[in-house]
Amino acid sequence: MNKDKGVGKSSGNADPNLNGLEYAVFGLGNSAGHAKYFNVIGKSLDARLEELGASRVVEIGLGDDGDCIEDDFDIWMDGFMSKLKDSETVQDLVADGEDVAGAELSSFEHIEEEHELEGAEESTESEVMKGKPRISCPGIAMSGNETRLISEKFPTLKLLPRESDVVRKHLFHLQGTADQFYDEKAGKLDVIGNKLLGIEAGESGIHEMKVVLRDHNHTEQLLEYETGDHLVVYPQNSQCIVDAYCNIVDVDRHAIIASDDLTDSYPFPKGLTVCETLSHCIDLGAPPSPSFTRMILGTKDFDYKKDIAYTKRTVLDLLLQHNRRISLEDLLFQCTPMRPRYYSIASSNIRHPSEIRLVYRKVKYVTSLGVLREGTCTSYLSHKGFVGSGSFAHIPAYVNSNPSFRMPKDNNVPLLFIAGGCGVAPIRALLEERIELAKAGHKLGPGTLFLGFRNKDDEVYRHMIEYGLHLGALSHVDVTYSSGCGDEKNKMVTDVVKDNGDRIWDHFESGGVTYLCGGARSFGAAIESSFFDIIQEHGKMDFEGAERYLRNMVKNGKLMDDLAD
Repeated sequence: MNKDKGVGKSSGNADPNLNGLEYAVFGLGNSAGHAKYFNVIGKSLDARLEELGASRVVEIGLGDDGDCIEDDFDIWMDGFMSKLKDSETVQDLVADGEDVAGAELSSFEHIEEEHELEGAEESTESEVMKGKPRISCPGIAMSGNETRLISEKFPTLKLLPRESDVVRKHLFHLQGTADQFYDEKAGKLDVIGNKLLGIEAGESGIHEMKVVLRDHNHTEQLLEYETGDHLVVYPQNSQCIVDAYCNIVDVDRHAIIASDDLTDSYPFPKGLTVCETLSHCIDLGAPPSPSFTRMILGTKDFDYKKDIAYTKRTVLDLLLQHNRRISLEDLLFQCTPMRPRYYSIASSNIRHPSEIRLVYRKVKYVTSLGVLREGTCTSYLSHKGFVGSGSFAHIPAYVNSNPSFRMPKDNNVPLLFIAGGCGVAPIRALLEERIELAKAGHKLGPGTLFLGFRNKDDEVYRHMIEYGLHLGALSHVDVTYSSGCGDEKNKMVTDVVKDNGDRIWDHFESGGVTYLCGGARSFGAAIESSFFDIIQEHGKMDFEGAERYLRNMVKNGKLMDDLAD
């Protein structure tokens, strides 16, 4: 491959000549949430490079986050690497020690074979026992001969004996160090309320958490926010899951991963114990990558989407199913890192400048294999108690500014709020602000709310909505339920949107602002499709015209969304 030519703009007006440049493109998109714009950037780049004379090495890969992007990339990369196998530049593109053909190395041991190691002579460092690499690790290894598995693929970690059996509940002691884990803006926020909002909503009902933004003495403001912002939360894995993983690796759970002699490729903070690293730094509920799955299973003979992704298998599932242990290095270097979760703030800073309300639904479901799963962060939040005393639970979090989701400066602009389920969170914040403005005597433009819930027991904030109607913060409200209505007809928010096409078109044409909040893959995509239909029907436009109309609404701040899955 010619790596000297770029795709940047030329100094003159002429297009660059990319003859001799070889290229490959893997695009990122989401067919469920943004079907009409699926992989548009990747496709455009691929076409443009070809137009400028570059040579395509392999067909464009279309990664689909609405399905299984890991498998998409894995399949595309296999094709890409097979093209490069005989290339003279392959060594520049493959990491040291990596097998171009994709063969996986692993350091596993069948649990039932452990008894063979009991009473064995003490191993010397780097000794390979029965073909599996192990090193001597006195006081740390859990095997009878004080040796532990190491990886054939990743650097060996230096472990130090435990100093205590205390597991840190947060990692703020790392702030300001080279191993800082949280964002520099993060604070340790006191939980001053956490409750289920619906009386009969059950375990899948919507919860509301209140956190305070001041310190314990209420003298210092830790964080500030504006209405429409997000609170970014750092979760922890459930203790029972952490315990199960600790039992799989053959080292003391309280052994310390040393801060010195560690390679720069180590992805997590140094100086933590094994248990702390598993608790805070790794998403133990995430499926393993295709390459990690091959390592665990020792074969390529499986369908990643069908056998792993769609069935929500985890590393723990596969290890227990095949009765294996894994080296600490293979686990830490290949598991999915824990990512902070974004939650729409459900309160207005005008009403609550020193408090934030979060709205969440505890994720809990049974996979197609009959395994009960719980969401990592929603489970973490739901276990934060509040007893009304001076002792508080905490969450590590920071405020992420969201300037593209704001109330208009002109209070007379008509507003349309469309939300479903937990999408009520940002709508609650906007409504709370409208209520405060109305109470202060401000004249407000029309405010229409289309809101959907699973059923009547799932509904929340009815009293607040009625109060908003009473004050004039809202002028029209339509609340629907997708199930459980008995003799009444179940309705989705999309049904309401379609039934009110003329009202919505008039709102668009009046220059009103529309807020769309809820799930991206189903709810957001369905509402967007309804918008296209409304614009084409009432605006007498073809699809391309409707697309331009909607794009201009977004560009001009007339359509704002807070969509996520």
